[in-house]
Amino acid sequence: MVPYRLRPNRLRAMAIAAASIVVAGESTAQDATSPITPTVTTELRVSGASMLPLQSRAYRLVGESDVRVVVTAISADPRGEFLAAAGDDHVIRILSTANFSVIHKLVGHRDLIRTLAFDPGGNKLVSAGNDGQLIVWDRNADFAVQQKMTSTPALACVRFAPDGSEMAAVGFDNEIYLIGRQKRERSVLTCECNDLRSAVYRDDSGVIAVAGRSGDLHLFDFVTGTLASEHPLHEGRIHDIVFHRSSNVAICVGDDGAATVFDTGQKKLLHRIQVTSGKLFAATVLNSQLVAVAGSDNVIRVINTDEGRVVKTLAGHKGSVSTLTASDDVLFSGSFDATLRRWPIGEMGPGEERIADADTTVGR
Repeated sequence: MVPYRLRPNRLRAMAIAAASIVVAGESTAQDATSPITPTVTTELRVSGASMLPLQSRAYRLVGESDVRVVVTAISADPRGEFLAAAGDDHVIRILSTANFSVIHKLVGHRDLIRTLAFDPGGNKLVSAGNDGQLIVWDRNADFAVQQKMTSTPALACVRFAPDGSEMAAVGFDNEIYLIGRQKRERSVLTCECNDLRSAVYRDDSGVIAVAGRSGDLHLFDFVTGTLASEHPLHEGRIHDIVFHRSSNVAICVGDDGAATVFDTGQKKLLHRIQVTSGKLFAATVLNSQLVAVAGSDNVIRVINTDEGRVVKTLAGHKGSVSTLTASDDVLFSGSFDATLRRWPIGEMGPGEERIADADTTVGR
């Protein structure tokens, strides 16, 4: 594997490229021999206008001395086998999606982990946060450390390009760091927003979208790295951006409690959906029409982005829902209530209700 590289002549002293270290053969992944936690039992929660129940199962992460661990970031393996979950104990747990048993514990971060992402092929996992480290873990070597970058800024979000050859990273300033592609003339991009929280590539690799405190969506040309356009979409900070698969349509969520649906090809706002009076922190795509969003009011809502309305409400968490991810027919959520939840919503169409098969066992 060719290491991801940052070009030092393009970065200031405290930027990501200050120390890029390839760690060959080093592994801080610890095999785990026990389930992640004692967990709570299956619950049925009302979902949708017809009031049919949608089943979720809750799991608790437990750290040293049986202390409950708050979930800070999650990412679903594109192959459907693993879920990566970071806790406020600075440990990443690789869980089996079949039964949520811990397969590996990844140790190496020293402060809050804010972002996790698998590459499109599911071969690599990247993690970053407050400790000035960006770590790439090798799934094909039992999640050993493949590369470690130190002396980075604190990072809020890192995402892979659709072909897996590059990563975009942002965090709390106005710079976007492009890591990995060898022939880029510009490895650091800048915009007018001084507190960036989210970055994502469009599936066709035509656009890199970033957003943060200003409430504007900033669109950069993928090839040239130039700022193509800016669009004021939210009153207050944007926390998350997702693109529909193979689509120009981006969905943003933020502090104003709204979800905006924006066509980045036509540069047109399609819908603004006022989801909650609280804040929205996270979004994830479920299918070509449905996106799950969640935030400070403890509730997950599923919105139909074609129709511009909320079509499902998923209750169960007892704290703010800070992170969402989806894989195949399952939605995963992480919360300040120190639980992970698994919602088997499948490829549920906008007019359908699905009830999971009864499962009264305690999740392990």
